[in-house]
Amino acid sequence: MPGDIKKAAKFSVNINYPEPKVEKKSINYANLLLLDYSGLVSELSATLLYVYQHLISDGKYEDYAEAVAGIAVIEMKHLELLGETIKLLGLKPMYAIPHMGLYYPWNSKLIDYSTNINKMIDIDIQSELDAIKQYENHKILIKDKYIVELLNRIIEDEKLHLKFFRELKGKYERS
Repeated sequence: MPGDIKKAAKFSVNINYPEPKVEKKSINYANLLLLDYSGLVSELSATLLYVYQHLISDGKYEDYAEAVAGIAVIEMKHLELLGETIKLLGLKPMYAIPHMGLYYPWNSKLIDYSTNINKMIDIDIQSELDAIKQYENHKILIKDKYIVELLNRIIEDEKLHLKFFRELKGKYERS
C-alpha cells in the first residue's frame, strides 16, 4: 500500500467530512450503521477487499493497484467515521453483523478472492453500487440529520470510486 496518504486524496471528493454527531442515542440506528461498518456490504469488507486486490495486482496492473490502494484508505476513513457515530449512538463498534438481536462475527469469507482483473473490477463496481444503495436505504430509515449528513458525504466518495472503477473497466476490457 502506498505510504503517502496524499495519494489517496484524489479518491475522495473535495468536501470536508462532517464531524460524527447524533441527535440522540439509538441502538436501532447503531445496528443499521453496523451493517455499513462491518456487514456484507460494508466499509470493513470494502477495505479488506481492496487491500487484497492491491496485493494481487501490484506489479501487474499498476494503475488499478494504485486505485484500490487509495480507495482502501478512503474506505478506512469511512470506517472510522461510522465507528465513532456508532459509539455516539450507544453501541460498541464491533466487527459483527447484527441479525435479530444477535451479533455474528465478520468473516473473511465475505471477500471475493478472484484474481482476474476484469472480474475484480466487476466486483468493485458491484460493491460500490451495493454500498450506495444500502446507504440510500439507511438514509430513509434513519431520522437523524447528523447521521444523514454523514451518509450523504460518504455516498459522494462511493460515487467517485464507482467512476474510477468504470474508467478502469473500459481500459481493461479493451486490452
